[in-house]
Amino acid sequence: MRFVWTRMVFGTPGTGMRVGVQALAANCRCDAATGNRLKGPSSFRRPLFRVRRPFRAVVRRTVSLMIAIASTLCFSGQSPAQSAIDLLSGFDAQRIEACYPVSDSNVAGEMSRLLFRMRKSDEDALASRSAGSITDPTVAAELTTGDAVEVEGTIEAVRQYSVPESLTEFLELETFQELVLALPDSEDSIAVFAPSLVGKISEGDRVKANAIVIDASSAEQVFAAGRVAWFPAMAESVGWKLLARQGVDLSRIAEAASRNRRSLEAADGDAFYSMLAAAKNLNTDPFDPATSPDPLAIEPVELLQSPQDYHGQWIRMNASTVRITRISVSDPARRAQLGQDHYYQVDASGDLGNTIIQLARSEDDPGEPIRMSGSYPVSLVAASLPSFLIEQLGDNDAVVTMLSHPVAIEGFFYRLWSYKNEFMTREGGGKQVGPLIVVSAWQSMAPPASDDGQVQVIGYALAVGIAVAILATIWWTRRNAKEDAKARESTLDSIKIDL
Repeated sequence: MRFVWTRMVFGTPGTGMRVGVQALAANCRCDAATGNRLKGPSSFRRPLFRVRRPFRAVVRRTVSLMIAIASTLCFSGQSPAQSAIDLLSGFDAQRIEACYPVSDSNVAGEMSRLLFRMRKSDEDALASRSAGSITDPTVAAELTTGDAVEVEGTIEAVRQYSVPESLTEFLELETFQELVLALPDSEDSIAVFAPSLVGKISEGDRVKANAIVIDASSAEQVFAAGRVAWFPAMAESVGWKLLARQGVDLSRIAEAASRNRRSLEAADGDAFYSMLAAAKNLNTDPFDPATSPDPLAIEPVELLQSPQDYHGQWIRMNASTVRITRISVSDPARRAQLGQDHYYQVDASGDLGNTIIQLARSEDDPGEPIRMSGSYPVSLVAASLPSFLIEQLGDNDAVVTMLSHPVAIEGFFYRLWSYKNEFMTREGGGKQVGPLIVVSAWQSMAPPASDDGQVQVIGYALAVGIAVAILATIWWTRRNAKEDAKARESTLDSIKIDL
């Protein structure tokens, strides 16, 4: 059995303030367990009368106070690095140092546990402890094990390690990586251990993270981070290039693939709002003077069949709006990120063409698959609405408005998400699953209105003719419903999708 000596510290979690037992007792007698002030004997109580101090003593105290105030004013701008060890339950400086070098499975297990604690810690609290960037020589010189610091650099090498099999389920981690980073404007390099990045990382990609020090004494300083922001030098799609140019952390976008077909969660916050803010003021200037970036024309069924192939892709799609909802943003940080206190969710329908979607039911439901044809629900979100939709809304200040308008949109596919709707509830199929697209540009596909009176007369005549044709069609359809249904199904492509 191994015993680890730890130091009892009192303080407020998340504030970075630590008060030792001796410091508490310096000005008053305290209970070591609670920090509450104790009542002492009469010899410790304040005298009932005041003793006059000599004049010299008063002067000395005044001068000391002035010096202390001056020192505080002079050095208040400096913010030394603060230890983040108290954010990592079960770890002290000695145990953190023992996580490196990763020479066998036992050390790999300890590093895995440290990264797990880093990933579960409060990222804002960790950032608040940091004195600045590792690129600042003053900050780097003062670092000790467990201190919080910002690390940033370009990837020179990547080493991957396996988490011991006995820990993978508990830690929710199968591998972790050691990223060797070249520091900006420097010949020095550092090593950062972190959970494996999702995506095709390569040499020259830029990464940054809020990390803690593992080893500050070696020539190549070593750090650990719960997560790493990733900005690839050569993105694999036009959409990723556009997002990276807007400063979006693409590791968040890549991680969203693991949440396909689930409701929006807290883990989606950073990726969703950063993509929404990027689409609000998207810069579509050419990356190469010879070619301009073009969105990928796509149909809803392609996103349903292979969502993993389109995360973060810049796409173009035709749809028809059904309902517009104004979503309030209450979190101050998200408001600042978005530059406003709301965004819009537009429930729309995408054309399926000649395709029938068969949605498989759960294994314990023996019923027939749910069939959908003609159109499929698509969710569009945007920071603002186009002028042609605003004109149709008029002075309507309702939070939810039903509005039908054919549109063509350009935007980024976020992921498939699930939500409740009337159709799936009625069919007993659970939640609806559909594409969630962050819109960067809108185009109206409605035919232009005409004021020509002669055209209107012709239109009325056609309307009467159409009405007669509809009545005749209804009569004929009822006579031949079964035969028509078989013929129609034979001409349509049926695709079965397990959502």
